[in-house]
Amino acid sequence: MTTELIRDVAAPAARATRFGPLVTEHGTTFRLWAPACRTLELLIDGRAPLSAEPTSEGVFSFEVEGVGPGTRYLFRAGGLSFPDIASRQQVDDARGWSVVRRPLPRPLQTGPVRPWHESVIAEVHVGAATPEGTFRALAERLEHFRDAGYTVLEIMPVNEFPGRRNWGYDGTLIFAPEQSYGTPEDLRALVDRAHALGLGMILDVVYNHFGGTDNFIPHYAPNWFRDDIDTPWGPGINFDEPMVRQFYYENAVMWLTEYDFDGLRLDSVHEIKTESRERFLGVLAATARAAKPHAALIVENVRNTFGLLERDEHNRPMQYSAQWNDDMHHVLAFLVTGEGARTGYDDPDKDPYADLEKALADGFIHDPSEGDGSDGRTRGGDGSQLPPDSFITYVQNHDQLGNRSDARRLSARISPEQLDFAHFVKFLAPQVPLCFMGDEANIESGFPFFVDLPEPAARAKADERYQQMRDMFHDDVGPGGLPEPNDPGTFEMAKLPWPEYGLPERRAALERFRTLGRWRREKVWPLAATPCHDARTARHGNCLIVSWIFEAGTLTMALNPTPAACEMGCVVGAAPVSSGTYVQQGEHLHLGPWSAVAW
Repeated sequence: MTTELIRDVAAPAARATRFGPLVTEHGTTFRLWAPACRTLELLIDGRAPLSAEPTSEGVFSFEVEGVGPGTRYLFRAGGLSFPDIASRQQVDDARGWSVVRRPLPRPLQTGPVRPWHESVIAEVHVGAATPEGTFRALAERLEHFRDAGYTVLEIMPVNEFPGRRNWGYDGTLIFAPEQSYGTPEDLRALVDRAHALGLGMILDVVYNHFGGTDNFIPHYAPNWFRDDIDTPWGPGINFDEPMVRQFYYENAVMWLTEYDFDGLRLDSVHEIKTESRERFLGVLAATARAAKPHAALIVENVRNTFGLLERDEHNRPMQYSAQWNDDMHHVLAFLVTGEGARTGYDDPDKDPYADLEKALADGFIHDPSEGDGSDGRTRGGDGSQLPPDSFITYVQNHDQLGNRSDARRLSARISPEQLDFAHFVKFLAPQVPLCFMGDEANIESGFPFFVDLPEPAARAKADERYQQMRDMFHDDVGPGGLPEPNDPGTFEMAKLPWPEYGLPERRAALERFRTLGRWRREKVWPLAATPCHDARTARHGNCLIVSWIFEAGTLTMALNPTPAACEMGCVVGAAPVSSGTYVQQGEHLHLGPWSAVAW
């Protein structure tokens, strides 16, 4: 590790925190990095304004006696009042009073709820998961997720955002839990109750951009951003600036320690584009693991960077634990839906069956180490060295639903046989499965994109969605073809319809889902607890056989990802489990359409 990296890793511990209020024995020290300001005022509710000048680093500090937790405050510069960028709690909304808080008490739990390879993940949006849309309401429904067979909840971003409803990716105060969901204590209680029930908790964090509404940072720290670097959401974050990097290190540590989350999922790290990208991501991982050694750190990364996922000789992640595997999603979703561009699988010259074979065996389809010409027939790149639990498999998540013009789930678009096949492959292959809330019962309600913004920001966001549909998601939807993001009815469409769980077809689907979870516990977990030495494949027409060779034994799956029956030379081992139909006749295996068998 270079001297610069060592200094960066040591910085959070050596300098403690640099952002947010610090409660002392006699009062509170208020701090803000505002390098564009020559003077700054601190506004404390009920007191006269205080002024200060910056240090050489551009940091303003106010030591105020006689004030403590519960104190309301704002900063003011150039006549504009704004909240603390590191506010731990807001009184009302993202542009209002910030609140002084003490850190939450350290948790009693000292180790992981369960090992990473035993993860079965449910992606959950707090505001849409229950009728009430609060931390407390979700805490009361955790048994549903546990009993369905999930072992981990991945919570979509809960940082303070403008208005009362939002996907969470437009947040502007990323240290403060969204007050419409509840208090910081409510969020900590949710995590504590999940742990008591044996559920791990991972939080989705957004470090690649800020929302545009109620974003006051350009007013006092314009060098937080790089105007010469574009992202889909505006100027890129300037990670070449040490104080900017420090801000995110502190944020990660807070979620892992004060709120006791078991891990973090970093949104779209490929949109981090400054020269210090690798440095920032490496130090962030090291800082998070220093705070919580067993933390599960997940990246979303279309670059498929092997170095972020590399393991040491003891199979411990050197930086990040796993990656959302878009490669697997694109090919598996394409095969069961036939939709090309909408699934991300938009190259008509590709061989999807070869790509599925490679994704199951190697993880990456597009492995940068294999060169620009890499396709499903190229094997043995760096990605193949990674254990299967480095990859998270899903066939839909919030993006695949909300970034469709119809926001429809797979359960409303494909046959039950195709859906069962996709679930089976996801659960019985050794990669980590992820489902979107409601998938456990084949719920058909959509998950459209929603916000709560004032005009004209609401109209600008709606127009942006139409452009994104055309440019990013290849869906040339006409005027009026999208649910209006700012309409409260759009948010209601995204709510999980709990009464549906009582319908006979939903109960039957939930029982099949529980069976898949039981099969995974019996067939996959004992093997995945040991090193995976190799993955071997064979292809029979468009049907596949994949064997993962673990130290404790071999897991084999034969699958037919087509609408026509197939025959292959294969002998099914003892105690198989299956989706669809299969018949063993001598040394020949007959698989029905959309069928798979594992042993």
